[in-house]
Amino acid sequence: MPGLRLRAFYDPGQRDWGTSLSEDLRCLSVMVQATVLSRSTPLPLAGNAGDITIVTAGSPSNANAIAVWDGEPGAEDWVFLTPQEGWQVWVTDEARRLRFIGGAWIDVPRPGIVPIRTLAGTTHVLELIDTGTIIETTGASPVTVTIPAEASVPFEIGTLINVTQTGSGVATITAAAGVSLNGVIAGSVDLDGPWSGAALTKRGSDAWVVQGALAGSVA
Repeated sequence: MPGLRLRAFYDPGQRDWGTSLSEDLRCLSVMVQATVLSRSTPLPLAGNAGDITIVTAGSPSNANAIAVWDGEPGAEDWVFLTPQEGWQVWVTDEARRLRFIGGAWIDVPRPGIVPIRTLAGTTHVLELIDTGTIIETTGASPVTVTIPAEASVPFEIGTLINVTQTGSGVATITAAAGVSLNGVIAGSVDLDGPWSGAALTKRGSDAWVVQGALAGSVA
């Protein structure tokens, strides 16, 4: 069946249908209004009755899976559910909701709360995870933030991304080949100095607008 991929329409007298039904009920109990204990705590060798958690992203096995402590009394063990694209869970120890996108659990945006991403390198090509965030450039080295073509990173029209230069290194926003920035194909512009910022908005297919504390016109 679609959605949670539950099984149904068993044939009369079909053998072992009880096993499938039990597995489906387990999946329902976990995923409907799903709540997990943590995504950052390493999975212990043993859990407690009812424990549901996310295996840490860096785990050598079952990374990002949802782990359920389950089984017959005296034979309990961790059972792993492979998350599907778009699944959401509430994480108790962070008091926030996560969504499984692109093979990773990411924060679901909360009204009035904007995630901040700090760039560690001197170049960065925007990616889907940047949507709705503030990107901070730091340090004394120049940093280039590139807007990719829609064919490589399909941002939705209306996407908003903010860029803030917190260090002395000049932050440059540039459009990849075929992408327009304020109407200029492959345009580029610098921010106006430390603690200046700009907002990037996608207004059409391969068409972006940058507004804010800019050093000059987009060229």
